[in-house]
Amino acid sequence: MATEQEKNANRARLWGLTVIGMTLGIWDMVQESSTSLSPQIGQAILGEIEKTLGLEIAGEQPETILVELGRIFVDEYGFATEAKVEKTGNQLRVTLCNAVGIPEFSAMMEKGVEKVFSNPFYCAGLAALSRQGSKARGNIEIDKAAKSYIVTFELL
Repeated sequence: MATEQEKNANRARLWGLTVIGMTLGIWDMVQESSTSLSPQIGQAILGEIEKTLGLEIAGEQPETILVELGRIFVDEYGFATEAKVEKTGNQLRVTLCNAVGIPEFSAMMEKGVEKVFSNPFYCAGLAALSRQGSKARGNIEIDKAAKSYIVTFELL
């Protein structure tokens, strides 16, 4: 019988497989329209972060919001070892270093998912920017060699 730690790891693996399967299935059905789900996923994540970690975004600048969100994903969730935010013109680029899920999201892309609409940071970032009043379009690149996500938000 599995230990409690093993059960927790197995449960997390099951949830991960569920998300992968749903992402692949939704993409197969509706292709790029799948990205319309990202803000809804993000609202759920953002609500949890606000409730449990006290995140407040009202009145903050988009760059500041993404810096704080990056800190939370690193320090509270262990999603990456570092989050770097760079602003160039109307683009905000967030690099999540040594991020978890690189193999899974890479596999989804290799199976035809052109936009990884279910990435937690991407979704939470879109939702946070929307809540702050900014309209944004996002994109995710995966650097497998560096084990990093590069999430770009173009402010419209």
